[in-house]
Parts: sequence; structure tokens; C-alpha cells
Amino acid sequence: MIVFFKSPVFLVFALLVFAPPVSAANFHRAQEPEKILQGMSLEQKIGQLMMVGFGGKKMGPEIEKLVKGLHVGAIALYSRNIHDVWQLRRLIDDLRKVMKDEVQPFIAIDQEGGNVVRIHSRVSVLPGSMALGATRDPVLAFLAGQAQGIDLRMVGLNMNLAPVLDTNINPKNPVINVRAFGEKASLVAQMGAAFIHGQQMAGLSTVAKHFPGHGSTIKDSHFSLPKITMGKDELYATEMLPFRKAFEAGLDAVMTAHIQVPAIEADGTPASMSHEIVTGLLRKRMAFDGLVITDDLEMRAISAKHGVGPAAVKAILAGADMVMVIWTPARKKEVFDALLNAARDGTISTKRLDRSILRILRLKQRRGVLDNTHTALTPKKLSFLPNPYHQQITRAIAIRGITLVKNKNSLIPICGDKRVLVVSPYKLFRDEMAKLLPGSDTEPISLVSSKSRRASELRRLVQKASEYDVVLIGATNVYQAWLVQQLRHEIKTPIVVVSFGSPYLLRFFPAVDAYICTYSYQASAIIAATKAIVGLHSITGRLPVSLGTRYPAGRGLMVRRGRCR
Repeated sequence: MIVFFKSPVFLVFALLVFAPPVSAANFHRAQEPEKILQGMSLEQKIGQLMMVGFGGKKMGPEIEKLVKGLHVGAIALYSRNIHDVWQLRRLIDDLRKVMKDEVQPFIAIDQEGGNVVRIHSRVSVLPGSMALGATRDPVLAFLAGQAQGIDLRMVGLNMNLAPVLDTNINPKNPVINVRAFGEKASLVAQMGAAFIHGQQMAGLSTVAKHFPGHGSTIKDSHFSLPKITMGKDELYATEMLPFRKAFEAGLDAVMTAHIQVPAIEADGTPASMSHEIVTGLLRKRMAFDGLVITDDLEMRAISAKHGVGPAAVKAILAGADMVMVIWTPARKKEVFDALLNAARDGTISTKRLDRSILRILRLKQRRGVLDNTHTALTPKKLSFLPNPYHQQITRAIAIRGITLVKNKNSLIPICGDKRVLVVSPYKLFRDEMAKLLPGSDTEPISLVSSKSRRASELRRLVQKASEYDVVLIGATNVYQAWLVQQLRHEIKTPIVVVSFGSPYLLRFFPAVDAYICTYSYQASAIIAATKAIVGLHSITGRLPVSLGTRYPAGRGLMVRRGRCR
């Protein structure tokens, strides 16, 4: 039994045992999408075009009024909706029950791994896309997607708004960074297609993002409207290559970005509302016939200038099938009313509307979403999580993604005879290093800090550093980068930095003696780093991005396991 549970056979077993049951007598399940469409009212059709979010972890009258009253086609759940997997499953069961007389909705989540995680325990919590990119292993990417897909389905979800297929061309990109597989379109395409294939084989609807590509921008569309300045040829060769490969792999759905692409849409209309980009480029030139979903229309790139109601109408007219409205209750009603009025007055034709409804229904049919004879999953069955086989995959990604960029005087691995001062805001890192190097001392620092506290932390580290052979700093943001930079000017003790965030932090402290990248602050990445530092794991990762001319993409210093023995 134990051997079976840990084997790949369990992947198929989990899908058969834990997937929602299918009933031949179920009205929606038994009919073709075309038949379902014929029986839908105009209001029900409009609701299918909407993906909404809401606050709260329990079903209540307001949530029921929202999802039933607007006949919504999809529901996106975030951290504000989740306490643990048992509570989440109850919420999903309740949502499906209140929608029993409607077309069942997609129940979606935004579980990328790395920096973007909504469920933090008992399901696969992947180190993130850039950690996968550093392994350069598409088989591992496939297994990661499959493991995550199975776990999310067991919890009751049927759609994931991941992976990110943006190519992180710009080191100063404020919104993509480690969420990307890397800076080379070929690497992103290879890893992304494999991940998508795995996740969809697990039966989970997959929404890749953010078309036509957010990787070269210097602004965050949550706050302003970014612009891609590259020409058509460069755009097709870089930003859009991963999407083309994903389409060839049979991608279910794609999310459009709120970005300007003057090379394609000269008047500056955001891609999510551009007929030239969605219909002309995505539908016609790239022949994508899957679902097109906009990014959240409440992001300031759209809401500040266009308004969510008019933007929703423009997005559907541009060729989108669904619009996302996540946060404000009044704006959800505004979008519903705007779409309904546009359908009534002919702005959105019946033919145009029905084309999107059929795409939505066909994907729901293919992924088993239409079944509304759903039976709640018992706590006993959820106790199978976490799946130990999937945990092994997560650990393998974390270990194989560790990248040694710089290693002056072969400081790594750090052996037990060294006196080490371990500095980090992460208690897990400090505690694990203390176990592995019993003679070390640890110093906590702030994750985010005021100027006065920064100064006091710097003084404390300067005073202590001379007592040690090595100062080991676990960093994750620009505050810790500033601390390393200042410390390098003040002390002569060798400094080793482990970046648990952006690999680009090295530009702030180029003179450190050794530099290690994990691309993630998830527990699996932190633990993998501690073991690699002391030689318990080999270090084999290679940079998926360039860190200046001295450290190009593909660089990675190899260290064999056991060198401290």
C-alpha cells in the first residue's frame, strides 16, 4: 500500500477516486454545449462571461446573491478565501451547491508557486518558475505541473491561473521577475509547454499568462499602463514564442495583459481590449481557439482610464471570452449591466456572444466542470494530502534549482570547522543552519525596516563579524541588499549571500565572496539551500537569466555532494 501510494500509479488512482463523480442522468453533463446554449437566457449567457472574486471564507447570503444573481461563469479564490484545505473544500462544495441549477462555474485559483501561492500547505507548493528554469529539465516541469494539478483537483478546484509564460527580458521588471522561467524565450517555451501538459493531463484547466508578454516592461499594470517598445519581429521571436509553443501543446486558455503594444496596436489601446491583438493576432495569425480571459479589469492600468464596465464591453468586442472582476462588489454589477445592455442593444451581437459561450461550455465539458451531481469530498479522503510523491518532486526542484554564481576561494561548501555568523530574516534558515553547523551563531534581521532600525542592525553585524570566519546572509529584498552592500564596506570577513528572491540582487553587492540563488523563499527552497551550503547536496543549477556580462544565462558553478567529509 505504501509503495503504491508513493508510485506514479497513484497519479491515475487519485484522478479516478477523488475526481467529482459523473452522472449520465445529469442534465448539463448529458447534453452537448450547443443544446445547453439553446436553453440559456440572455442573463445566464452574460454571467458566463464573468470571472469574479469575493471576500470571506464561508458561504453567506451576499456570496450566494453574487454568484447566483449574476449567473457567473467562473469564481477565482485567493488567500482571503482560504484558511486550510478542509475549509477551502467546504467553501467549494457550498459554491457548487448554490449553483446546482446553473451552469457549473470554473473554480479557479492563482497558484503559481514561488512568490504567488494561495494555498500554503498540504498541496504542492512549488519553489516557483525560475527555480524550475534553473534546473533546465522539462521532465521535472511536466511532473511539477501534474503534481500540482492533481493536488488542486483533490481540493475541488478545476482551473489554475498559471503558469506565467512571460519572458523576463528586463532585469528591472517589477511584476514578473522570478515568476518567469527565465530570460530566453526558448527556455520559457520548453519549460512552460511541459508544465502545461502535465497540469492539463491531471484534468485541471490551465490559463497561461500574460499574452502577448509582460517580460520586457518596466511598469506594473496593477498600478499603471506598461508599454512594450520592441518591434513586431522581435516581439514574435521573444515574448510570443512561449505562447505559440503552448498553443501547439493544446493550452486550454490564455490571459491577456493590460499593456500597450504600439508595434501591433498603434493607437495605444491595451492588449486586453485590442481587436487587432486579440482577434487579429491571437485568433487569426496564431490560430488560438481556446478560451481568452482578461487580467483583472480593476487593475489601475484599466480602471483609472477606461472604467470597468466600458472596458468589459471593449474586451468582449476585441475577442475575449471572459472578463475578470475580482475585488469590488459594485464593479461586478457594473460589468454585468454593461455587458447585458451591450447585448440587448446589439453592440455585442448574438453571434459574437454565442461564440464565446460555446468556447466556455466546451472547455467546461472537456474538464468535467459541467457535472452538478457533485458529492462533497470527506475529510478522510483529504487526509491523503500531502502526497509524499509530490513532495519529492517539490524537493527535487528546490535542490536542482540551487545555483552557485560566485565562489571565491571555494567558500562553498562551508564545513563544520568554520565559525559562521548566519544572518537572515527567515527563522527557518537560521534554525536549519544552526543544526547543520553547530558551532555557528545566528542573528535575526528585519524583513522590512525603518532607517533607524537598519542602522542599528548594521552596527550590530559590524561589531560581531570580526569574530567569525564567514558571514552567511540570507537575503530576499532590497533592504537586505542594502545591508550586504554596507557590510561589505565595513568588514574584511568573507561574505556569502543566499538570495531567496530576485537573482538580480547581486548588482547591489558585486564584491561579495560567494553568491547563491534559490529564486524562492518557500520552505523547500530554504531547506535545499542550507543542505547545499554544507555539501549535503550537489549544486547543479544554471542561471536562467543574465546577471550582467560577467554572469551570463547558463552559468552555474558545480559543487559535488560530500566535499566536507
